[in-house]
Amino acid sequence: MKILKYIFLLLLIAVVIGAIYLATLDGNYDVKRTRLIKVPPDVVFNELNDYKNWKDWGPWYEMDSSIVATYPDNTIGEGASYSWVSKEGAGSMKTIKVEKAKSLDQEISFKTPFGDMKSDVYWNLEKVKEGTNVTWGMKGELDFINRWMVGNIEKQMGPMEERGLELLDENIQKDIKVYSVKTDGVVDYSGGFYLYTSTSSKIEDIGTKFPVLLMKVATFIKSNSIRTTGGPFSLYHKYDEENGTSMFSVCYPVSERIITPEGSDILIGFMERGRYLKTTLNGSYENSQKAWEKAMSESENLEGYKMIENGEPFELYVNSPITTPNPANLITEIYVPVKKVMAIPEPPKPEIIVIEEPQEN
Repeated sequence: MKILKYIFLLLLIAVVIGAIYLATLDGNYDVKRTRLIKVPPDVVFNELNDYKNWKDWGPWYEMDSSIVATYPDNTIGEGASYSWVSKEGAGSMKTIKVEKAKSLDQEISFKTPFGDMKSDVYWNLEKVKEGTNVTWGMKGELDFINRWMVGNIEKQMGPMEERGLELLDENIQKDIKVYSVKTDGVVDYSGGFYLYTSTSSKIEDIGTKFPVLLMKVATFIKSNSIRTTGGPFSLYHKYDEENGTSMFSVCYPVSERIITPEGSDILIGFMERGRYLKTTLNGSYENSQKAWEKAMSESENLEGYKMIENGEPFELYVNSPITTPNPANLITEIYVPVKKVMAIPEPPKPEIIVIEEPQEN
């Protein structure tokens, strides 16, 4: 009996010591990692805001190939959720609060033999000159019995967050490079009045000069409350590849003839109605050269039409990088002026008359 009393006493002492030890531990944890991703915050936000995108970069898919995700009707924004099961366990996540292009607050729940373990997940997006500082964190508080696990959470979550941010970056960089070029065929373009300003430059300097000219025209339009009828476009008057020079105008279509102030470098022009071979680029402006090469190649081999010599092709910007942060979603339309080739009728074949000589009897 004395031995049992000693054993009980020792166990009691161990429990007391363990309780004292646990009482000294902080059950709170906040594990976070940050990575610079060189895209605007909107691009990162759109990737994070839809749980269906997570399968493309979630680091847990590398760690456990048996994961099967289930998606409800709503996977985007506040109230969105998804769940998963695997050989390692099961869990779910839901979005609690969203501040567009700035932050997301979520709750993750892991199913364990001791009940659900919940943590708060948060994403903070900080706009910087180079792009976006993306912070991914998970925080919460363990109960009294499980406080000793705090150190393990740091060891497990830290490297996983680092890998997840790396995969997120790689996936975004891959997505923004996606582009396509298609030929839409010959179309009638209605033409009309447009405000413009022009310059001559080296071909390699067009990309630098374009935004300056665009800002000039846009500022004039805004300060004079002028209504435009479409997006801006660049009109190419001359494009000399041999000498590497160009002359072009940056234009905005308007509904009527506008008299600009004398001496202003903003002028009014008029484009006649005409036929053009239309080519559409979906993707970054970095792919414009490929789109132009296809447009010119197609126009030179167009059945029933030919490119107008010394014509003025133009490219129209359907949407803006300001409102379309992901360059993969930018749309540019290229128009090359063409004219119908008149079929030359073949001359009539001469009629051959055969005269038979009378036969002698």
